Amino acid sequence: MILLRMSLVAAICGMALLPCYAAPQKATVAELNTYLEQAHQAGVFNGVLLVADRGKVIVRRALGYADGARTVPLTLSDRFDIGSIGKEFDSVGVMMLVDQGKLSLTDPVSKFFPDLPSWAATVTIDDLLHYTSGLPDVDWKTVKNDGDMWRNLRALEHLNFPAGTHYTYNNNDTFLRRRVIEKVSGLSFAAFLETREFPKAGVRDAVIDPTDGTPRTPRSFDANFKESPITVDMTGWTAVNLDDFFRWSNCITHLCLITPGSTRQIVTTRDSEWQTGLGHGEMVGDQLVSHVHDGSDHHYQALLVSDSSKGRTVIILTNQKRGNVYAMNDAINAILDAKPYVPLSNKTK
Repeated sequence: MILLRMSLVAAICGMALLPCYAAPQKATVAELNTYLEQAHQAGVFNGVLLVADRGKVIVRRALGYADGARTVPLTLSDRFDIGSIGKEFDSVGVMMLVDQGKLSLTDPVSKFFPDLPSWAATVTIDDLLHYTSGLPDVDWKTVKNDGDMWRNLRALEHLNFPAGTHYTYNNNDTFLRRRVIEKVSGLSFAAFLETREFPKAGVRDAVIDPTDGTPRTPRSFDANFKESPITVDMTGWTAVNLDDFFRWSNCITHLCLITPGSTRQIVTTRDSEWQTGLGHGEMVGDQLVSHVHDGSDHHYQALLVSDSSKGRTVIILTNQKRGNVYAMNDAINAILDAKPYVPLSNKTK
């Protein structure tokens, strides 16, 4: 009866893309927890973290504070700014519309926005997804809202290079992806996420474009605990908690929103150093075997690393950026694989 019940729970969790909690080897979990607590005590980790191995969540922790005054403890329900990882939502949204036959990767931007200058006729949807548009990055000195974004794009006379010939990671591509989704779907980008993407992915508690007053959104702060304001200079950024982020990761891995071909389209690049809206990934056949993406904004930093061959996912969300999330991931994987690792300290951040 116990084995049957465990099998049933595992099946339900797999179908619903929900985090399942297992009883892993106690020594491994204890070592992971000790590592995290030492990192926090050393002052180099303030945030939340989830580790899944063999498809089961084995560690799920909140360590530190949600404010620079250090009066509000972080909780597992807190929703973190994930920076550029939020670009996954618009990249997947574009490919959902491609799968539905509502747009083509070869469509030029001018098809949707004919009032843009002549360069828009040379930039395709595929260029926007792969950062090969030739558009310059956003001039944040002159941009404080979406209207400013449009003004600068309409005033742009020339691309930095002919579309499709080179790579430059930039947020103008992201901005236009979101606006294309709105144009084609007839919904605001936020409404598209809330009605078309989040329900199918099992994302329940995300918030789009949080502000200083949004509940359960930790403030970010520097090493001296000086806070940064939460601003919205360009709309469409999603903040998530650990469980929703894990559900989203599982959705991407298990292709719950887009086809294998579309997933391959947005993880494949001509150069391994280039990124797409999904960050970096590797497909073997029709399986997404790895998925790595990081993001930062002000003093927030986030990392998602998924290795489906091991059923392993590491999610790190911090509101005190110390530039060590990849080092943390390396140590966590070493512990899981019973290999040596370097503890985090102020000297290794």
